[in-house]
Amino acid sequence: MNNAKNTDISNRAEVVRYWEDFLVKYLDVCNKDEYDAITNPNGFINLGTAVNNMCHDIILPRLTSAKIWLCDPDFLQYKEGHGILKLREALAAIMTEFLEPHESIDHENLICLIGATACIDLLAHCLADPGDVILAPTPIYGRIYTDFKQRSEVNLWPIPIITKDNTEPSPILTIEKVKKAYNDAISKGHVVKALFLINPSNPLGDVYSPELLLDIFSFCNEHNLHVIIDEVYALSTFNGSPQFHSALKFPDLDKNKVHVVYGISKDFGIAGLRVGVIHTQNKTLQNCLKQLSFFQCIPFPAMDITTRFLKDIEWCKSYLTINKRRLTEKFKFCVDYMKKMGLNVRESAGGFFLWVDFRPICGSDTFEQEQDFFLYLIEKAHLYIVPGKELFCEQPGWFRFTFTCKPDHVGEGLKRLEKAIISYQQKKKLSCKYF
Repeated sequence: MNNAKNTDISNRAEVVRYWEDFLVKYLDVCNKDEYDAITNPNGFINLGTAVNNMCHDIILPRLTSAKIWLCDPDFLQYKEGHGILKLREALAAIMTEFLEPHESIDHENLICLIGATACIDLLAHCLADPGDVILAPTPIYGRIYTDFKQRSEVNLWPIPIITKDNTEPSPILTIEKVKKAYNDAISKGHVVKALFLINPSNPLGDVYSPELLLDIFSFCNEHNLHVIIDEVYALSTFNGSPQFHSALKFPDLDKNKVHVVYGISKDFGIAGLRVGVIHTQNKTLQNCLKQLSFFQCIPFPAMDITTRFLKDIEWCKSYLTINKRRLTEKFKFCVDYMKKMGLNVRESAGGFFLWVDFRPICGSDTFEQEQDFFLYLIEKAHLYIVPGKELFCEQPGWFRFTFTCKPDHVGEGLKRLEKAIISYQQKKKLSCKYF
């Protein structure tokens, strides 16, 4: 590949000219040759992408009903870039009902954009300058780096939860780890503008306690940092897990510094509609986001469909109860299956993931060992799960396994994984005989 600068494009475009996003790359690989039990039994099983297919039997009939899928001449007109009023009102009602804020959500404080990715991109653009850093616990959803960096040129600065030499059985985020990462960044001359959290976290599935959240808010207030909290998995916790606490529950926060991201892709399993929302009470930031929203606005038909879908609160309550039950059952089933294979799985509290320790299988010394096992799964088993390095895990040998993909894919994927582990270990034993 010729990496010489192309004078036909801008310096900004040069940054992304050869950008390769790992998660997008392997999503594309799987989509081009997707497994089907009847028509393509040797196709790829995608258990790497964070999708919620647990309740499509409930969602699809509602989406395709005469009350939801309508066509109107109004669809053909220009609308507010940051979201039509009725969509913002519907989202405000949903967030007030289910996130349990200390006061009702005001739709005037909501900015709707084309997915949570767009929300994070614009927040990075508006809150930090090129070269600045935003702190974030790691391991973390790998595209967060891209969301910060690709257009806004803002850097992710890790707060390592799992370190290279970690010996804790179930390490967690602490305020001490936050302080250490901040001090490390400052000592190296970086400008820290914000702290970013996903709660419940991706991939670890942790639900942060109110005590920890308040400690983080206090620390960030002391150092004049913004806090961005992505709560897209807020309603996808497991039965019996610690209670989720939205940042919107706390009344005494700096309203100009705490910004919450939500969306319908995860909890409601409707990723294709691309509806994300930022809640911020910072009027200056609101004005900036409204100006930029026209570059990432949601198509009017998608806004209208989403509004009609969400406006029946009682239906949403029923759906979310079923979704939570199915998530809990599927998580437990997959954990039990993994444990029968002799694998250690983190006891997550929510989300769509199993955080699985494959160090006994692939080794724990180098990321080359992790990559070797990943490629074996891809090439031999046609199975895609995400290696920890791509999620900024400092310790080799961990993988993220998504258990909320198509149910038949998850079952087939577990069978393929079990066979692949056996054959991979045999391969390693044979290779050792020659040395």
